[in-house]
Amino acid sequence: MFEIKDKVEDIADNIEEIAKTYYKLSVVNITDKGSKLGASLFVAFFLFILLLFALFFACLGLSWWIGQQLNSQVLGFFIVAGGLFIILLLIVLLKKNIINSIRNIIINKIYD
Repeated sequence: MFEIKDKVEDIADNIEEIAKTYYKLSVVNITDKGSKLGASLFVAFFLFILLLFALFFACLGLSWWIGQQLNSQVLGFFIVAGGLFIILLLIVLLKKNIINSIRNIIINKIYD
């Protein structure tokens, strides 16, 4: 009779240890995935800022060059602004597809 009681107590202790270990493992996994996602977002944000500056200076240079070719600086800037407006319009029209793609990338990073 006492043997069964001892075995039940051992099983209860083992289940408690398994639950604690599983909880700690879950916390470690969540921390790992969160840190990977955070690092990826930080790098993506930094690259976005660099891309934004590069695009700004490229557009500025292109505007200046087109303005020199047409002998009108203002016209060069308006032409480049029109091209950027067309790109902006395409992004607005494709917004749903872009959002879904970004969401899928984030989900893949989480489950990677």
